[in-house]
Amino acid sequence: MTISYTPMLEQYREVKSRHSNEILFFRLGDFYEMFFEDAEVAARELEITLTSREGGQNTRVPMCGVPYHAADNYIAKLINKGFKVAICEQVEDPKQAKGIVRREVVKIVTPGTVLAENSLPDKANNYLALLYEEADELCLTSADISTGEFVWAVFAGSSRANLVCDQLYRLLPAELVLAGKLEGLAVISSFLAQRVPACAMTTLTNADLTVVSALPGHHFGDEALPASPAAQTAISYLLYYLHYTLKSDLSHINKLAAINAQDYLLLDASTLRNLEITRNMRDGGRKGTLLAVLDFTKTAMGSRLLKKWLEFPLLNPVAIAKRQDAISDLLDKRAVLDELKELLSDIYDFERILTRIEVGSANARDLTALRTSLAVLPAIKLTLQQCQSDLVTGIGGEVRSHVDVASMIATAIVDNPPFGVRDGGIIRTGYDLELDELRAIARDSKQWIQDLELRERETTGIKSLKIGYNKVFGYYIEVTHANTGAVPAYYIRKQTLVNAERYIMPELKDFETKVLGAQEKIVNIEYQLFAGIRDYIKERISEIQQTARQIAQLDVIMSLSEVAARYGYTRPDLNHKKELIIKDGRHPVVERLLTGEMFVPNDTGLNHHDSEIMIITGPNMAGKSTYMRQVALLTIMAQTGSFIPARAASIGPVDRIFTRVGASDDLATGQSTFMVEMTEAAQIIKFATANSLIILDEIGRGTSTFDGMSIARAVVEYIKDKVKAKTLFATHYHELTELAEYSKVIKNYSVAVKERGNDIVFLRRIVPGGADKSYGIHVAQLAGLPKRIIERAQQVLLELEQCKGQGGTDRTPLPAPLPAGRQQPAATISLFNSSIADEILAIDVMTLTPLEALNTLYKLQNKAREENGSL
Repeated sequence: MTISYTPMLEQYREVKSRHSNEILFFRLGDFYEMFFEDAEVAARELEITLTSREGGQNTRVPMCGVPYHAADNYIAKLINKGFKVAICEQVEDPKQAKGIVRREVVKIVTPGTVLAENSLPDKANNYLALLYEEADELCLTSADISTGEFVWAVFAGSSRANLVCDQLYRLLPAELVLAGKLEGLAVISSFLAQRVPACAMTTLTNADLTVVSALPGHHFGDEALPASPAAQTAISYLLYYLHYTLKSDLSHINKLAAINAQDYLLLDASTLRNLEITRNMRDGGRKGTLLAVLDFTKTAMGSRLLKKWLEFPLLNPVAIAKRQDAISDLLDKRAVLDELKELLSDIYDFERILTRIEVGSANARDLTALRTSLAVLPAIKLTLQQCQSDLVTGIGGEVRSHVDVASMIATAIVDNPPFGVRDGGIIRTGYDLELDELRAIARDSKQWIQDLELRERETTGIKSLKIGYNKVFGYYIEVTHANTGAVPAYYIRKQTLVNAERYIMPELKDFETKVLGAQEKIVNIEYQLFAGIRDYIKERISEIQQTARQIAQLDVIMSLSEVAARYGYTRPDLNHKKELIIKDGRHPVVERLLTGEMFVPNDTGLNHHDSEIMIITGPNMAGKSTYMRQVALLTIMAQTGSFIPARAASIGPVDRIFTRVGASDDLATGQSTFMVEMTEAAQIIKFATANSLIILDEIGRGTSTFDGMSIARAVVEYIKDKVKAKTLFATHYHELTELAEYSKVIKNYSVAVKERGNDIVFLRRIVPGGADKSYGIHVAQLAGLPKRIIERAQQVLLELEQCKGQGGTDRTPLPAPLPAGRQQPAATISLFNSSIADEILAIDVMTLTPLEALNTLYKLQNKAREENGSL
């Protein structure tokens, strides 16, 4: 049987039918209500009470609700759980509605379209991305609606899906929209599941391309559009999705930007992850990353831009030098830098404030934050006049003061307004005459009545005249019958009593209208004035956005200047010889994490004529991986325009950096550690050029010794003969050091080790020449393996080395195990028995008294027992 629901629920069902994929927040007075299945889902996910209400024909329907003023918190919870929320508002005054109040969906909140402050990370973008494929071109468009950024990139070729994955790793989109069929969807979905698991996937349906295709030209202008048909269609679909969800004209998204690979040092997802440039591998956070070390920005806008700079280092030496000049400029003027730091401390995230203004969600506190930010701009411009570098002076020229906007806000909005925009208390006294009168009426109504009563007594001469009020007639003037002859003509008779007459007059009725509706009118007028100010700013959003971008750029330059000054960084030279020369370079992250010891600096010298490939050998834990990552990070810093932790450097910009480090299975695709290693190596070989920098750490270790050694050697030879890229190759296959005998571009290096008796010390210095020992068992002891294991390992190693010396092969059998319960032969010498031995050797036996000798022997005996107890 078809149920005839109440008119309100029928309205709800009609709206819900158009938003079946979203949870519908349906505004009823001061609450957002949910009904039917939405109520059951929301009650469960939000942990709020599920109730019911009369639905018509004696039926009850499930219902739950949340207060409208707390809705952002509840919406954020649903978004974080993977839901979308459609906000349905009352779009007419219930008092003026004829029948059911008209309601409309005013926005749809998705992971990629959230704007509430509590849902956005301060120092990171919140990207909405869209993928579209056409004619072997895969286009990725992305927008951060909270800042107005809109970017596109086209990827072609057989590896286009992998290139898209690299870009998705940089973006970390909150939501990815899929438009049409995608050939590489399986690769992309697998990558997102492993590396960007928080990304929500949305499939775009029911988009009329004939309508959608007109959007980019209308929004950005035909001259701004790319030539690629795939890019144009992708931009069209993303604009459509934004219009559909935000219900806004998107005027704050006014700049269309392209990512051109030829402008940047390209860093793939593996390199970004392995080098921990902006996210660490432990939990994806900032701690322990290059970004964390370099980020001394004062604004959220600057912090977001610094992240982009590090993920997209420059290729053009001229552009790099401009950034370096700007840093030098500020370092030479510390007083200017300190003044700018103080000024930028007062700047809020007005990029995002402008977006909230555009979509109509900004409150009065947003406007006061914008006023505070704009108020310091004249001082910033004045301070920048003391600088000489092109980039800094250019910023000073591009920053506008926006005095008109700051002045209007300062004049109109109180210093500490409430959060709500419809609660009153927003507009300053003196800004609007009518508002001031209403406030005075609301505040001084009793006094006004007393003043009017006194004035009318004096005017009419009726001493007994009084003014009263009742709910039926409102305010009235009461005159006794004896004095009715003195009543002026403008009094209007309203009621006759036994002993008196009651009158009204126009001024009193006007007052009555004002005082009875004063508070309601105050709120309405304040909102209208506030909305007018917001609209005034909205017309100037594009200009203020440009200023925000310049402030962000200045903030990044200041941050890089500050870190250079604090940590003793130097300006690297840029060369055209494709050389990579670093003197006393330091790992920027590790040196900051060290406590109680100094970081050991190292030199690097790579070129294409006599040192193209460095083969680095040495024990584990000695610092090989740290050194190689250090070289890559310093190159990235240099091409970002930053100064670097080194005594001196000369760097020829590289086009790509590849890293193959670490060991991990790819659980998402079912690939083993060795398969992952070989896949990454294949990608490096395929895409690296003579202008690239390759970091290979222990390649071939995931298989048998001879297989691994063969692969490692073949890779080095291929890089030398075909790729010709500058390469750092760390290996535990000491046999590879022989390659240096056959090629002048291959050089052997090792980590210096100092032997002290039977102990060794890792010096962390990279020195010429290959290593002749691995010291692996020493590392095992440092890691805490029991003494019995260490001694047994020494015995096995000795026997294996004897087998090798007798022509052993890769399948040389291991020595037979010791019989159960049998101890290691006493004759076996342990390299690590030196702690007690050193103490014995240090004793001056000739000077000990008998008692001292006994005490010393007792201590040594206890120490020996402790060591044996660890077996």
